[in-house]
Amino acid sequence: VKDSLLKPERKKVQHSIQRSEWVDYAAFCAPVLFCGLTNVLPVFITGFARIFSTHAFLMLHYLFVDKDNYNNKLSQRQLSREKKDYLVGTILHMWAQVGLQIIFPGMFFNPNDQIATCGWNTFLSHIAIVEPLYYAAHVWLHKPEIMKHMHSFHHLSVNTLPSTSLVQDFEEHFIYIAVFGPA
Repeated sequence: VKDSLLKPERKKVQHSIQRSEWVDYAAFCAPVLFCGLTNVLPVFITGFARIFSTHAFLMLHYLFVDKDNYNNKLSQRQLSREKKDYLVGTILHMWAQVGLQIIFPGMFFNPNDQIATCGWNTFLSHIAIVEPLYYAAHVWLHKPEIMKHMHSFHHLSVNTLPSTSLVQDFEEHFIYIAVFGPA
């Protein structure tokens, strides 16, 4: 009894929002509500492209690179956690894109002759602004008090997969959206 009073109980780290799958589907479809304010087709094209490319990359990684890791080293708990949480970022990015399209329509809808210039400017801003901001945000997430509160969920994955980088605490996704949203 005395030892239990001296040792604080370890908090079980889990996703900050427990939800069922229908919530994710509803959140994915919800940008349709803004179709009167902005063209939501690019939002869904981007969302589906992210989902498809993530699934394709994970499948190819499993088939050609790291089958042993999936079959022998990863716990079912980790696979389940990553399967459940890796699309949260995609859904939140879709919402950020809707907001940005409404506020800054010129950022998304340009004449075809300006696409190359927009692509080049996006590439340069990503290198000059987004990557340094991402690095600074990630260093901040490794501060002990922030690590305990948010980032430790991401570090529960001991044997990493490509999808491990997409699995974060719900609050942490908002930090990344603030950094990557305009990119």
